[in-house]
Amino acid sequence: MKTCYYEILELRRDASADEIRKAYRRQALLLHPDKNMDNVEEATQKFALVQAAYEILSDPDERAWYDSHREQILRDEAPSSSSAPGASTFQSGTTISDLLRFFDPGLFAIMDDSEIGFFTIARKVFAQLSQEEQEALDDDSDDLLPDFGNSSTSWSPDVRNFYSRWSSFSTIKSFAWCDAYNLAAAPERRVRRAMEKENKKLRDAGKKEYNDTVRAFVAFIRKRDPRGKSPSAEREQKQQDMAVKVKEQAARARAAHRERSKKYEAQEWAVPSAKDEMFWEEEYGDRKKKRNADSTAETTVESNQEEQQRQQEHEEEKEEGEEDEEDNVEDKYRIPATTTTTSIIENEDNLSDDYDEEDDIIIFECVICNKSFKSEKQMQSHEKSKKHIKMVKDVVRRMKKENKDMGLENSGEEEFVDAIENELDNLTV
Repeated sequence: MKTCYYEILELRRDASADEIRKAYRRQALLLHPDKNMDNVEEATQKFALVQAAYEILSDPDERAWYDSHREQILRDEAPSSSSAPGASTFQSGTTISDLLRFFDPGLFAIMDDSEIGFFTIARKVFAQLSQEEQEALDDDSDDLLPDFGNSSTSWSPDVRNFYSRWSSFSTIKSFAWCDAYNLAAAPERRVRRAMEKENKKLRDAGKKEYNDTVRAFVAFIRKRDPRGKSPSAEREQKQQDMAVKVKEQAARARAAHRERSKKYEAQEWAVPSAKDEMFWEEEYGDRKKKRNADSTAETTVESNQEEQQRQQEHEEEKEEGEEDEEDNVEDKYRIPATTTTTSIIENEDNLSDDYDEEDDIIIFECVICNKSFKSEKQMQSHEKSKKHIKMVKDVVRRMKKENKDMGLENSGEEEFVDAIENELDNLTV
């Protein structure tokens, strides 16, 4: 039977960190080999136990783990999950009790690759665990857990990858050996379901305990791994510790802020009185009514402007429609083309004397459209075009407007324009 670490240091189970440190110093002075020259071998063994006890109890995490599994470590009992009433005695591979035997710093005192050295013992344990997980797989997967390596394995990336994967270890074993009931013996379906539910609880509890044990063993080995004490490993560990501390500090700050918020009481001068609340309610109410009135007025003005714009557009469309109707009249306002004669001068010196009517070229010209044509047929076709008719209407409209502006409604020019319209009407008829 193993000796309890508390008994080795002569401490109580509830000893504080300072008491543990003082007890270690006291036992180290008593059992150091240099102080026991007459029995060096026995003193060395006892001193190694004192060192192992102090390493475990001085670390809060390892001490908590040791306290929760102390009885199993000392008595080498099977875990509680497999000792349930009616449970199967069959165990698959490495059990929790098997792993607890390796939570002994004395086994890893020699830091070399010998058979009893730190690297060989740890490598064999992790290789066994990895092989059992591989056998539990239904298919041949290549995603194996990394190997522990040896003393010459570099920290980055091999050792770092090893601890990264194993620190989040989760078994895929079924833990069917934790079942408390045989489903084949169930008399009916309701009882069978109850048995399955109870067996599942026991399996989940067994898996959780097994996973926690493996992860604790990984942390136990990592703390003593000399490869993790290299400058790069120490720097990385410091960064991780700093990140954890920052998160913890932020959580504490948030909790303190919430507590202060709950206890906060506003100052008397900062709390508005009922009279102030009424005043500001009336003030803001009047301002709100004024804003609503201004907004309504602006909306009304915008609506009137939009209505006027729509009416104006409607009138313009109406005028354009009337103009289009007038455009459909082809021959109403047709003005006969004036014919002019242009002499081709063969001799500039005889301009007035040698004029020959046979050399004249007749050109048909539309003075309104400012266009010339070589034949009467072209001229007649032009007079029937919409463009020509529109130009004629514009000329007549402008002439009437100018006469009206100049007060010549009863003058001879107005009679001349009317005569032109009458003549045009006669021509179109």
